[in-house]
Amino acid sequence: MSLRIISTFGDHTSLAPLFVKDVTNSLGMTAFSYDAGGKIEAKDRLIDEFGTQAIWIGGLPFFKWVLNKTAYKAAKLNPDVDIRLIRDKDQFEVASKYAKEYSNILKDKSLLSDLTTAGKNSKLFKNLFLGKFAAATALTLASFFTLVKIKQNYTKQQVEKEFWEKKAKEGFFRNDLAKSTAFKGFLSNNKSNVEAGNNKQNISFKGLPAAAQFLEGFMFDPVKNLFIVDAGITGERLASSRTKSEFYEYAIKEGSLLFLLYVAGRYVQKGIEKLSEKIFKKPIDLHAEFLASKELKDSIQTGKVNSDIKSFENAALNNKSIYEFMYAKQNADNIVVKAAKTSGILSTLKDKTGKDTGLLNPHQYIDPEVMKKLSNDIKKVANSFNLSGEKLDDFLKKATRLKIGSVAANIGVSCLFLGLIVPILMLKYREKQTGNKEFHVQREIQQNLENNFKARISAN
Repeated sequence: MSLRIISTFGDHTSLAPLFVKDVTNSLGMTAFSYDAGGKIEAKDRLIDEFGTQAIWIGGLPFFKWVLNKTAYKAAKLNPDVDIRLIRDKDQFEVASKYAKEYSNILKDKSLLSDLTTAGKNSKLFKNLFLGKFAAATALTLASFFTLVKIKQNYTKQQVEKEFWEKKAKEGFFRNDLAKSTAFKGFLSNNKSNVEAGNNKQNISFKGLPAAAQFLEGFMFDPVKNLFIVDAGITGERLASSRTKSEFYEYAIKEGSLLFLLYVAGRYVQKGIEKLSEKIFKKPIDLHAEFLASKELKDSIQTGKVNSDIKSFENAALNNKSIYEFMYAKQNADNIVVKAAKTSGILSTLKDKTGKDTGLLNPHQYIDPEVMKKLSNDIKKVANSFNLSGEKLDDFLKKATRLKIGSVAANIGVSCLFLGLIVPILMLKYREKQTGNKEFHVQREIQQNLENNFKARISAN
């Protein structure tokens, strides 16, 4: 497997591991639903799981893209300029300085003009960003709510179709019955009767309280932004539950999903990384791609890593010095700068031919704390090697394998729970509460149909 892929899956701000875990959960839920409730429940679950997944993973990027192409374009502002630059005067000043320099090098005046325009229209730029965040999140949730209604109506129609086909086979459709006024009236009124019956089963649910103090983190972290959508989906699923049993099954499923997607995975990987450092004396906090890179190997081998780290630490006395350090051409060969680029922590500009120039994108935000941690992680690797007594190649290969193992374990443990254990728990709960594995929603719709059918016949 490519080290770039491993690095992506080991990145806690990447959506890729969430996608894999959710696909595994969806497959497991659909398979167990087919085994327990047959084709109708499997179809219901398939639409619910994979339809939700498409909205969940694609909704936010799509609606943000639409707003970028409409609202931002109308305001003549570039959405790629990070709003945090506008708020951080020191970084804005440094970014503007290098945007001007890079504009001349790449013959691209927009590098500076887009940044300057955003700064001059900071209030509008901020409002657009907040509006995009709120609108994209709300529209994604609205798309899911629509899917829920479509899915429930489709399942109800499938149950009704199966019910009448069964009645036909049992001989209930005699000509005189099919032509009777009571029977025709039953068909026309059945929809409202069943819906009324189902509505009585709905259970109210209040969403999670908003954590206003963490709002900024949610806006700038794609994983946390997705958590808001997931929390909304969980609330809607619980609120739209068609039976009490379905409500609690969703509670088991959604609670496990939120925990394993947004909490457990991070701690599992971090725990393995700590064990690697403590037991195997191999720090593996760095991205796999950089850990196995020639740049890191050469830097440690020549001893250059020590002077590079020292240079960065001298610049890290204040944030503005860090910004200047990362942009400065003379530091392009510094191991901290290289690590930030290789690991995808910082992005670089491309020329008109699409070739990477190696120049930092002045429209991005540089987080000083992330840079400090990166420097410290590199330092730990170099120090651990010096104490190991191993050959450098062997040391780095072992460290890389341990890193790959930590990422694989994180994904594997989560997939095991989401794809197998959680569906089994839901099925066991159903059996305990209802005494069987049948699709209870289907059974209750059928019972309503049967009761109304018998009532109409009696009335006739």
